[in-house]
Amino acid sequence: MKINTSKEATKNFERPKIEEGLYTALLKEVKEISEGQYGKRVALIYAVQPSNTEVSFICYVPETATPENKFGKTLIAHGVDLGKEIDTDGLINSTVKVMVEDYEYEEDGNKKLASSISKVKPLVEKSE
Repeated sequence: MKINTSKEATKNFERPKIEEGLYTALLKEVKEISEGQYGKRVALIYAVQPSNTEVSFICYVPETATPENKFGKTLIAHGVDLGKEIDTDGLINSTVKVMVEDYEYEEDGNKKLASSISKVKPLVEKSE
């Protein structure tokens, strides 16, 4: 992946806003983003249906994904069988359910609302 760089900061990225709720979503891209306080992070970009609006789910990537951590739970929702190394490129175009929630941010001194994904769940829940 090639990335353009600039010495100047920019705030020109989209912050979509859709109604909060549980939606079906198609995974479009997994990309590394800046490291956070606890290490490496990724943004999983989903096309939320039926509007096809792209909304992100950001989480830390632990050294090992397990059923207890956020990244492991997300992989399980995509049908990954934990216990082996995986390539997230193989998850592109897989469908899951996502919980979309609002968050507040400030822009030019004004408070605004945008949407983000707070949880990723399997398309069909397995009965136990």
